[in-house]
Amino acid sequence: MDITYLLWLQGIREALPPMVEQFFVVVSAIAINNALILIPCILFWCLDKRAGQYLVFTFSWGSFANQFVKNTVCCNRPWIRSSAVHPSAKALAEATGYSFPSGHTQAATSLFGGLGSYYHKRLKPLLGNLLFVLCWVFVLLVGFSRSFLGVHTPQDVLVGLLEGIVLVAFIPRLLDWIDEEDRRDLAVAFVSVLACAAYLAYIAFKPYPMTLDEAGNLLVDPLEMQIDCFKSAGVFLGAMVGWAAERHLVRFDTNPRAGIARNLLRLVLGLAVVGALHVAPRPLLSLGIDMRWYEFVKNLLTVLAAAFAGPLVFSAVERRIWGKPQESEPEVSSHRPKHLTR
Repeated sequence: MDITYLLWLQGIREALPPMVEQFFVVVSAIAINNALILIPCILFWCLDKRAGQYLVFTFSWGSFANQFVKNTVCCNRPWIRSSAVHPSAKALAEATGYSFPSGHTQAATSLFGGLGSYYHKRLKPLLGNLLFVLCWVFVLLVGFSRSFLGVHTPQDVLVGLLEGIVLVAFIPRLLDWIDEEDRRDLAVAFVSVLACAAYLAYIAFKPYPMTLDEAGNLLVDPLEMQIDCFKSAGVFLGAMVGWAAERHLVRFDTNPRAGIARNLLRLVLGLAVVGALHVAPRPLLSLGIDMRWYEFVKNLLTVLAAAFAGPLVFSAVERRIWGKPQESEPEVSSHRPKHLTR
């Protein structure tokens, strides 16, 4: 039935003007654009620390869970399952590896769905409702685009959407629970390190299907899938360790009314640190490091820079320029752990 649905959409896609297909290609590509890291960074550093933390959690946990399921199920793409499916040629570059669940849909739900849900009741009703609707309409467009372009079945999309929705609903409760008692953040970070280690061992040593096409080539290269998993593990570990380290060693606050100069300084310094640590592992390539571990280290350092090293640097610079940390907004400081507000 899922292939029948894709063939029905395929007929519609092929009958419509090319600009319709291009629209959905663009929508789909936006969901995984690297520039989206600016959204949680700007919120976390400059405008709303709690919102930034929330999106970092939903995105990093979502990617971590999605790759775990994807590499456990090892479901082939629709056009491999049925030669009648002809996916959009423009979407094939971003449709690699296994199919279930949809990573694009999960990423869009975790980031944009999380953004809309977080601010739904925190902004003025008109603005909050508008942002909520726009974000979730975009999420649904991304999910639909994956099937419309022929690269994901409806169950791929639905499970990717469900992954994101679960995290969007769960993460606020987790963050509130962490703030209720001292040291819960360290416990969560420690468990995350153990989970990451177990995840990497599982991904590295589990068996993978070695199905060949008619030319004798692997339909899905297990090494490429492992690289994607190591990337997600680096993002997850960098987010969790960086988040815990910042809470205990930096403890900066955000205030959107602190002034353009201060927030611009944060943005420039933060992005400079992120960029520096993102390229720092490149010399490892000349040493012949396993590509899986290279991607793990690169993503670990990149997210660690955003969550901890960047705030560490701009907080130190601010103390030299302004003499003391900026005062936090009441709604932000109320979320800080008890042992950090005494």
